[in-house]
Amino acid sequence: MVKNDSLISVIVPVYKVEEYLDECLQSLISQTYTNLEIILVDDGSPDKCPHMCDEWAKKDNRIRVIHKANGGLSSARNVGLENAIGDFVSFVDSDDFFDAKMYEKLYEGVTRSPNIGISAIKFYKFENGNISIFNANWDSGNDVYVKAEDFGILTLKQEICHAATNKLYRRDLLKKVRFREGRLNEDTLFANDLSKEVKRLNVGMWDLNYYAYYYRMRQGSICHSCTPIDMAYFENLQTIVDESEKGEYHDTALRLLLRSVYDFCRELLVYNTPVQRELYNKFFGECRRKLRGVSYKDITDRDLDSSRFKYGFWLVKYCPFLYRAIYLRLAKGSYD
Repeated sequence: MVKNDSLISVIVPVYKVEEYLDECLQSLISQTYTNLEIILVDDGSPDKCPHMCDEWAKKDNRIRVIHKANGGLSSARNVGLENAIGDFVSFVDSDDFFDAKMYEKLYEGVTRSPNIGISAIKFYKFENGNISIFNANWDSGNDVYVKAEDFGILTLKQEICHAATNKLYRRDLLKKVRFREGRLNEDTLFANDLSKEVKRLNVGMWDLNYYAYYYRMRQGSICHSCTPIDMAYFENLQTIVDESEKGEYHDTALRLLLRSVYDFCRELLVYNTPVQRELYNKFFGECRRKLRGVSYKDITDRDLDSSRFKYGFWLVKYCPFLYRAIYLRLAKGSYD
């Protein structure tokens, strides 16, 4: 018998997922941890989802439905957060599904000690009917305790998962933190803002070596739109650099920013379609303006200090078509 000592608010933004919503909600109401408040935020979905949400609320009294005008994922999560009454809060996507013990495990993790503010579990990737590990780099083989002072830098470097959706949060952590609306790749900024509260309250995270979250890869989802997401990642890193004070965190964000600029732009150059040429010109125009004055001698990263990276970045920036000619002439992967 699973103890259900505390109420967990599960916030589920819903938009154009009528094909997957039933599976998501069935896996939530079937959790072994039953003291759940499931908040469905219908973000002005134009399909059958609003009606489906209402029908699910009739089936299970733990489900609440909020209908709102379309405002995007961050807006929907924030509305759910404003209406949540649980002692703990969780976010899931409405096209994903979950192991029946997910909240049992997350609750065990977050209540191991008063010094823990977050627990996290691992992702499976579900694509075309196949299940695989989402990111093997996040799998240490053991449960890992992440100290408060390490949470920000490790999520920034993505040495631990930065996603909002695989975690359970103590409500106190989210008093001042909201998702930034109007941004893609919003989890990057959310983790950045959350890290300040984690450090202020001095609470760590248990990262559980338990696979429970099935992340559905599908065409049409936000995270399957690679080019907008790559642009958003650059813009969010730039925001973090602008807002962070000089030090390890700022320098790491700057290194990642330079790497993202390089990786994204060389990808655009290699494929070289008219749309990607336009994106390249826009992207590097912004980079030249925002990164003006940045010197490699200010960066203390072995990879970015290498001659190959310096010359590659220089070619991409100032002689893009020469870079493309070199890249296509050499075997893919042998140059970079």
